[in-house]
Amino acid sequence: IDNHIGYENTLGENASWYIQGGPAIVAVDGEDATTELSGKVGISVSAGERTDIYGEVSGITTDEINFDEDFNVGVKLGVKIAL
Repeated sequence: IDNHIGYENTLGENASWYIQGGPAIVAVDGEDATTELSGKVGISVSAGERTDIYGEVSGITTDEINFDEDFNVGVKLGVKIAL
């Protein structure tokens, strides 16, 4: 469960970006819940009247707040088409 606070803004006429972060509650079935730090940054660019291309980089700590050893990173790329 992400509990993020963020900010978003435009980049010129055809793009926007955002950044968000905060504590995340990690609840695995049968285990005690833990609180980690998580965040993400992303961008979206218009590729046509109904099409956007987007990308996002996210990360979350694991077990302890140790960015050298205990930090998982994910990347998301995609296309969004409005029908």
